[in-house]
Amino acid sequence: MSFQKELKKREGPYERIVEWKTLANKNLDIILSMKIQMKFIFRWIAFNGLYSVSYEMDNGEKKAEKAQEWKKVEAFCDKFILTDKNLSSQIYSAEAKKIFFDNIKEKSNYMGKYLYDLKSARTKEEQAKYLVMIAYKIRCRLFHGEKNPSLDANQLVVETATKIINPILNYVIT
Repeated sequence: MSFQKELKKREGPYERIVEWKTLANKNLDIILSMKIQMKFIFRWIAFNGLYSVSYEMDNGEKKAEKAQEWKKVEAFCDKFILTDKNLSSQIYSAEAKKIFFDNIKEKSNYMGKYLYDLKSARTKEEQAKYLVMIAYKIRCRLFHGEKNPSLDANQLVVETATKIINPILNYVIT
């Protein structure tokens, strides 16, 4: 059986891939109507550069090249968010926490762990860290085509993740 036929049998992934491809082929006005996702993607790219450089500065280039992405994000959180009440207070939001708990149903690939850690966290700094780690998993799901971008629940989660990343960029990049 050809790859294309096998892919079409997998309805969920196939539909998501087709939706992303269709969006990419639309004109700029339609793409711009997806501003929630675009803001998140552009902010995440900036944040990716930030935590990657921070990790490299602390660990050296060779170790940074081999490190898993989540370790770089976690190291950034440990270095900046857990140690800075001002930054963590800008990131933490009871509303964001509620939105994530109410709208993230799929708990595989560490998402469940981060939601549990968020629920169990004792301090605002720890809660802010786990909000960022959940935003990282949202990034993974969005970038790897695991979520349909136009579903209302996914848009709400992505918009919330954007609000979590934005204060970090504003705080560190002045």
